[in-house]
Amino acid sequence: MSSSDAQREVGGHRGIGLHCRGLKLRFGRVQALDGLDLDIAAGESVGIVGRNGAGKSTLFRCIVGTELPDAGSVWCMPGLSRVEFLSRAGFVPDTLSAYDWMTAGQAIDFVAALQPRFDAAWSAELTELLAIDRSAKVRTLSRGMQARLAFVLGLSHRPELVLLDEPLLGVDAVTHDVVLETLARMRSDIGATMVIASHQLGDIARLTDRVAFIDRGRVIESIATDELVSNTVRLQVRGLPREWIPGTGVIHARWQGEVAVLTVCDDIHAIERRILGAYPDVGIERVALSINEACADRLRAMEVQP
Repeated sequence: MSSSDAQREVGGHRGIGLHCRGLKLRFGRVQALDGLDLDIAAGESVGIVGRNGAGKSTLFRCIVGTELPDAGSVWCMPGLSRVEFLSRAGFVPDTLSAYDWMTAGQAIDFVAALQPRFDAAWSAELTELLAIDRSAKVRTLSRGMQARLAFVLGLSHRPELVLLDEPLLGVDAVTHDVVLETLARMRSDIGATMVIASHQLGDIARLTDRVAFIDRGRVIESIATDELVSNTVRLQVRGLPREWIPGTGVIHARWQGEVAVLTVCDDIHAIERRILGAYPDVGIERVALSINEACADRLRAMEVQP
């Protein structure tokens, strides 16, 4: 993203840039964050991808201030006080527990009383779009309905920074599309910056400019979303000796019987030429990857890194 894109204003509003530097946080023997660095430009949408326990939810809690890191810092651009930051940021967590004794309507009204930028008309529109029953007790709602309510609670003030931690777990297909369309609308209307952690990688593909891979509390790799698929290919190679050592550009290598399965990126032709130059009799078949497969192989590769 260019500097002009990063600073773009849409409809008189500007997204908030976010910067995390050297974040460390330990829970007992678990090092949840281990020197994590992440920079997100104003107006950019970034997907956060990692295995369970990689540190995604802990990162979100550090950003919103419900966890204090042992080391490192979080700041935004433009510089804001803590109160103003929270009034301009919206967080949709992966679980909704703080309001379980309230009705959905009481929870929405409670957030309205605390949030100075609460937009009643926008909140009512979200409530209707997501078919929220204001009289229902939060504790009685299904997981999907709680996810819908969390979306309303976190975004009713039209935040300029949107933090989404697995926001669509358990929602039905129709609601899923409504939420994605609403998020796209927020980017278009107010230029909102978005940080989205999700195992539903199709959502990542639709909503983000870039994907950051987190493993063991660190950002390991960051890549443009469109390049993630277009520049990643799986090669199935027959005839390679087992002692062959993958070189530059091979993300992940494994064997399926006598076939070497290689996930490669960057200059794919150069990798094929390198293999054929050393072993001219091998057979190579290219297989296109979905974003799920491209991400999964990157995560597999992280597992074997020290």
